[in-house]
Formats: sequence, structure tokens, C-alpha cells
Amino acid sequence: MPDSQITKHALSSAMKELMAELPMEKIKIGDIVERCNMNRQSFYYHFKDKYDLVNWIYYTDFFMDIQSSLEKPSWELIEKICEFFYENRRFYSNALKVTGQNSFSEYFTEIMHPLLLSHCEGFFENDKDRDFYATFFADAIRVSITRWLLEGAKIPAAEYVKLMKTAATGIIYEVVVDWKNNQARNIY
Repeated sequence: MPDSQITKHALSSAMKELMAELPMEKIKIGDIVERCNMNRQSFYYHFKDKYDLVNWIYYTDFFMDIQSSLEKPSWELIEKICEFFYENRRFYSNALKVTGQNSFSEYFTEIMHPLLLSHCEGFFENDKDRDFYATFFADAIRVSITRWLLEGAKIPAAEYVKLMKTAATGIIYEVVVDWKNNQARNIY
């Protein structure tokens, strides 16, 4: 492993340890570098801030591993994400509490958007608003997962995703029935 990756992984381990002890807002760059016996310059050579480090952790610990699974059905992909968050709930609950610019919350939505856009293309192929739909669902998934984690993730990931799927498909069913009823009224 190149020195750059060793340094990033050391900073990553330090951040994970600190986030198990403290809220993310209270963690300072000095705390991170002190934990792994480095200096601030080493940190800033690799990351622009602690939020960038948290995003890198997610990208390397999870997102790189699922690259081969991106073609799976959407619900399987969402279940993999939820399982990962469930297994690492302490870290990601802490990360998702922070909102705003450069936060993990925003980064997660940025990652989810293109995934959902590619999964929805068959449904909204020629729809000029497909970007809106992908953003809507990415936001809905992020908010739902955040609430689940912050409330203690009391149910396992598979059960949680099953509930999400039931809720979403129930709404979709109602929309389709309503649409069909409106179409039938317009024909006559």
C-alpha cells in the first residue's frame, strides 16, 4: 500500500475511534492527528476538512465494494446500504447528525442521486423531470435512513428495508390506481 494510502487509513482509523467517543462537531483536526501521531499538515495534504475525511471513509469502506453490485435491483442495493449503516451505526449516526455544506448527509445524497437516476431511467426515460424524481427519492431515502439510525436502528436492516418497500409500493399502487381511474374518466 502506498504511503499516501497508509496515511489516509491511519487518519480514518483515528476518526472512527474519535466518533465512537465524541459527537462529530466536537472533534477537531488536532484531535485526529494527535490520535495517530501525525501533524496537521499531513491531514491537510490528504483532506480539506473532517467532513471530507468522513466522506472518504464511506467511499472507501462501502461504496468501492459495491461497484460490482450497482446493476442489482434498487431494493437490494438499498438493503446493502442499510446493512452497512446498521453494522456501523454508531459512526454513521454521528456523521448523519451533521447537516449542511460538506456534510456526510449531503455527500450521501450526491452518491445516491446518480444511482437512483440510473435505476429509474426505464421508468422515466423520456421524462424531462427525471432528475427531479431521482433527487426526490435520494432525499427521501437519506431522511428515512437518518431517522432510523438516529432513533437507534431498533430493527435490523432487512426488516427496515422491507417496511420501506411496503410503504413505497403501497403509495405507487395508489397513484397508479388513481391515474387509471382518471384516464378512464377522460376517455368517456
